[in-house]
This record gives sequence, structure tokens and C-alpha cells, in this order.
Amino acid sequence: MFERQTPRLVILDYKLNEDDGLDLLRWMRRVGDRAQVVMMTGHGDVSVAVQAMKAGARDFLTKPAPLASIAAIASELMLADMAPGLDATGVDRIVGRSSAANSLRKQVTRLAAAATGATRPGVLIVGPRGCGKGLVATALHESVPEPGPMIRVDCFLLDDGATAHLTEAVRQAEGGSLLLRRVCQLDGVAQASLLRLLDRSSNPPSLIATTENHLAGGDAFLPDLLLRLQVGWIDVPALIERTADILPIAEVVARRLARAAGQARPRFAANARAALLEHDWPGNVAELVNCVERAMLMRDDDLIDAAHIRPASALGALEDTPLPTLSELEQGAIRKALHRTGGNVSRAAQMLGISRDTLRYRMEKFDMHRE
Repeated sequence: MFERQTPRLVILDYKLNEDDGLDLLRWMRRVGDRAQVVMMTGHGDVSVAVQAMKAGARDFLTKPAPLASIAAIASELMLADMAPGLDATGVDRIVGRSSAANSLRKQVTRLAAAATGATRPGVLIVGPRGCGKGLVATALHESVPEPGPMIRVDCFLLDDGATAHLTEAVRQAEGGSLLLRRVCQLDGVAQASLLRLLDRSSNPPSLIATTENHLAGGDAFLPDLLLRLQVGWIDVPALIERTADILPIAEVVARRLARAAGQARPRFAANARAALLEHDWPGNVAELVNCVERAMLMRDDDLIDAAHIRPASALGALEDTPLPTLSELEQGAIRKALHRTGGNVSRAAQMLGISRDTLRYRMEKFDMHRE
């Protein structure tokens, strides 16, 4: 059928009963290189996706793949000249087709629908540094009917004049949204001032706050302000937890940069796609964007090759850097697994390929805890 119909797009499963989807992919690349092949893999099979990229696949989907994700990738590869996200607003700013990206869009849509009239609940957006919390906040603000102005305040940068700064920010944001970035850095005096300003405002702004960790009431944070902030909340996962979104985000960033510079649409070589998938991205989306910006500067033509993929977290690696001990490697792997699973010991053990009892023994040996 492939030889007879010469399709433009093939969605190919990795497991084909006795056959291997990767072998079939390699055959397809030899027979008809016009077809764009999307490899479908099971959840967590990043290594298979990397092999597929190296073998010439254009992209990959993780099962179970919603029809919306399949439609989006088909539209992007076959129909659209430019990928979605270049001039996007609202939830369309959230690029990706992973279950995490779909969940983020649903949460933003639901919270925006709850913001009707004068009732605009506060929302706390939580996630690791660089994961795109600010973008999610903008998407939420733009999705609200008649959103009004959006004023941003970085709480980490507030100094002794915090009250005056907050007074002006609340005034400018009336009828709109006040985004408090790194809200955990807001000290007690500034928190009390903000509460007074909101109570005195005739048309107080809705509060959107971002932080790396969930907040707790007490001495560090005023309970009254916490209750206003955390009516709704959105957890934004690390990029390593949404690997299906790495390539779409990279494509959108590269095309946006090319269009701004009046350049032709860039292309990622197969080995460049594999390199993007192989990296852990400890700096999350921010590091990925930085990497694509660097690749766009380094490329000689419209093709981005593997040599141009140089993530910031890998640039400082020196050959004479001391190697970690086996004990340090083991502890690092355990911490990483526990972090990715939210402290779930059973899932972490499964990820590490050991029994739950073995993992508990190792945790006790190294005096490690779930958090």
C-alpha cells in the first residue's frame, strides 16, 4: 500500500505484533522519502522516539493519543505554512499535544469561564523555574471575557518602596489582572499593604500569582492573602514530564524567530530532533527556548543540525570535571525518580527498575525522605 499510494503522512505504531515499527520506518525512508512519518509509542518510551528521529521520523505521538492531537500534528505537517502559536492568544499560547498540555488548556479554560462579571477568583500557578508559568498566566488573563489591563509585579525585585510600587500596580490593574511573579518573596509588610489596597479598591483586580512551591499559611504568608490567592490553582509540570511537547515548542520558537528576522522557515534535521529529545532540560521551557535561539544564530542555512543543539545546562561541562562516585550517582537517581513521581515510592521504584523494598532500603541507607 505504501509503494502504491505514496502517502504524504504516515502514523506508524512502534509495536506491530511480530514486526518492529522502526524496521518498517527505515524501509519507508528508503522507498519513499516524500512521506512524513510520525512514530506512535507507549508512554515513557523516549528512547524509542529518539531512535525514530534518527531513523528519519518527522515527529512522534505518545499513546493514548487523542484524536485532537493526531489532527493537530496532521494539520501542522500537511496543511499549515506556519505552526500554531506564532500569533496565538489565550489558551492557544500553550503549545503542545501531550496530556499535560491538554490538561493545562482545560484548566485555563475552566478558570477563565469562572471569571464572570465582578467574580474573578484568584489563581496560584505553581511549577519549577522556567516551566512557563508566566505564559500560562497570560493565557489565563486573555481567556477571561473583557480581561482589562494586566500589570506584572516581580515580588523578588521589590525593595523598601514596595508599598508605593504595589499601590501604583493595583491602581493600574483595576478591572483587570495583577500578576504577582515569585509571590513567595513578598514579605509580611508588603503582604499586609497589598491586602489593604485590595480592600480599599472600588474595582480590585483579579490576582494571579506564580511560585515554584505551594504556599502555606503562617508566619511566612498571611492566611488572608493566601485565601484570596489560592481560590484556583494550576500546576505546571517540568518539561521532562511532557516530552511530547519538546519538538512542537522548538518548532514554534524557531519559526517565530525566522519570521521576525524575515527569514525562510527553518527545518530541524533528524539528528537535531533526536538531540532535543535526548536532553533532560533541567532549565525547562526557558532552556529549550534559549537553545533554539542559539541554534538559529549558529546555523548556516535554513537547516538546524545536531551540532547547533547546545543546551545551556551542557555548555559548562569540562573534560576535567571530577566524576561523581557510584554512591552519588545512586542518590541522584533516587532523588530524581522521587521528584518526578511526586514522592510516590512504588512508582519511583518502577522507574528505577528495582523493587519497592529495595528502594526503601536504599532511602534508609542514605537517610533520604520522599520530599
